[in-house]
Amino acid sequence: MPQFQPDQVTFKDLPGYGAWDMGHGREHLQFVQVLSQQVPPIVLPDPDLLSFLTAGTANPSMVQSHAAQHNLIHAALGITSIDLSQVNLDDENDFYNWTGYHATVHAVIRQALGII
Repeated sequence: MPQFQPDQVTFKDLPGYGAWDMGHGREHLQFVQVLSQQVPPIVLPDPDLLSFLTAGTANPSMVQSHAAQHNLIHAALGITSIDLSQVNLDDENDFYNWTGYHATVHAVIRQALGII
């Protein structure tokens, strides 16, 4: 079952950011767990992404860590994607473009892993 629903968030809505972070972090954990159960197992690191949007000044580091995690997942599944590290989450237009594309990428990963 998907862990990240709804995967939408409103710009600068701090309580919404917290809810998004929890669902998003849990879904990444689920991706790592499902991949580890493949035959042969695909073992990936499990970075702490539970404070992605709420990371404050650590946000640029979280963006990089998150993009690296996605790159590993994409490579394991043969998925192509844009560079998810190229975002300014403090810019409203960039934020909405990125979160929209990111939601699509998560849907593709869920489908590839059979998470319905």
